[in-house]
Amino acid sequence: MQQYEPECCKSPDEYTAYRTTLNEDDLRLAKDELHEDDDTRDPSLAQMREFIAKHPRIIRCRTDPVFLLRFLRFTKFNVPRACDILERALAQLVRTRATYGAEAADKLNPDVQRLLDVAAIVPLGYDQQRRMVVLCSAAALDPRTTTSMLHMQLGGLVLATCQEYELIQVRGLVVLMDFSGLSMAHCGMWSLSDVKLTAEYVNELIAMRVKEVHMIQVPRFAWLLLDLFLPLLSPKMKERFKFHRTFDELRGSLDPSLLPTIYGGQQSLEKANENFRTDMFERQRKWFEVERQLHMDLGGANAGRGSQRNGFQGEQELAMVGSFRKLTVD
Repeated sequence: MQQYEPECCKSPDEYTAYRTTLNEDDLRLAKDELHEDDDTRDPSLAQMREFIAKHPRIIRCRTDPVFLLRFLRFTKFNVPRACDILERALAQLVRTRATYGAEAADKLNPDVQRLLDVAAIVPLGYDQQRRMVVLCSAAALDPRTTTSMLHMQLGGLVLATCQEYELIQVRGLVVLMDFSGLSMAHCGMWSLSDVKLTAEYVNELIAMRVKEVHMIQVPRFAWLLLDLFLPLLSPKMKERFKFHRTFDELRGSLDPSLLPTIYGGQQSLEKANENFRTDMFERQRKWFEVERQLHMDLGGANAGRGSQRNGFQGEQELAMVGSFRKLTVD
């Protein structure tokens, strides 16, 4: 019989107690912006744990405080919504395994681990507001040897690592998307299903406070993908997207010490990537091993499928499929 990690037991004999890693300023911000304090945190954790324990389709799930708090903080301690997002995220994890194979949902997949060497998605450090700044180089991965699924897995690995840090849960992320060097072959990897799934994760399933998204040097042909992607985002998320023609336009709103030297900043991109791999990621590796054992029964017809309300429908989808196919033809 397979042995499971105790951290994935949905109803343990004893739950892990919460011990904060936040300082007074972070706790104050959490109270002011997220409605979090001792009076809301403990009862909310208890309610989420009860939801997991009594859920008939959840088989194995983490119940540790940091895991549950990512959903509570993202929803500003709206417990029913936090439970809904957790359920849908777990269902999507299991559905990905069933559709594409276990390796497609495994953040320790050797193919994904090798992509870390490319420095395509790199946490650069904390800005003056103590938000984590993440650089994504859209053209860094070779479209001849990678797939959209590997792109999404790499992004999931970086974001899931960030989610394990309370400071990032509370303060949030700033994302820099560098499109310089992007080719039509890069865009051609992405299907409509990929675009919709990515939007779904950005909106809710990653349960991450994305504070700003800076899009730099977006080529014209990439707008066909963006015209599919942006309408799927929530109005609040769309407001956080900012577009820049050059990195010079961006520098005025970002600490230059965080920008890599290749963009005129002061930091080595290779060093930042190594710091992420050897420090942030390795500290959280155990949770990705636990994630391999999380499970949910998808036998119900609508299990975890509430997110489909954001999909395209009918003639609109067919028209966009036709437009996308034009893009992928050389």
